[in-house]
Amino acid sequence: MDLIAIEFSEWVKWRDRAIIKNANGPGVYLLAKFNYVPEGSADPTDKHIVYFGETCNNSLIGRWHQFNRSAFESKDGHSGGWTYNDTYKDKGDDLYVAALAVSELPDNIRHLFIRYVERKLMLDYAIKHGIQPVLNRK
Repeated sequence: MDLIAIEFSEWVKWRDRAIIKNANGPGVYLLAKFNYVPEGSADPTDKHIVYFGETCNNSLIGRWHQFNRSAFESKDGHSGGWTYNDTYKDKGDDLYVAALAVSELPDNIRHLFIRYVERKLMLDYAIKHGIQPVLNRK
């Protein structure tokens, strides 16, 4: 069995996140703050990334809903969202999301792949920048 390629979608404005292909399934996602419109596929080592996230048993859309509730409505659901709220105290107008949807893999290994990818990319980011993304506290 071959694993899927680690290729992220293009950056999408946070408010437009539902347009990301296959976001109704599990996967890995990146959040970044840009003061310009980024073009092309997301680079998981981009210095603008503020958070790496994953979901194995929820959909990306569902997990993003939880983040949104915590980050912008101060409601329970997502620790990274609470950290966003505490750190930025804004409406997310400059927040972008990109995703790697992972639905093709069998259930018994999908969760392992998703968690591996999130941690590997977070390590790659930290090696390049000397620090993990500001919202990743664990």
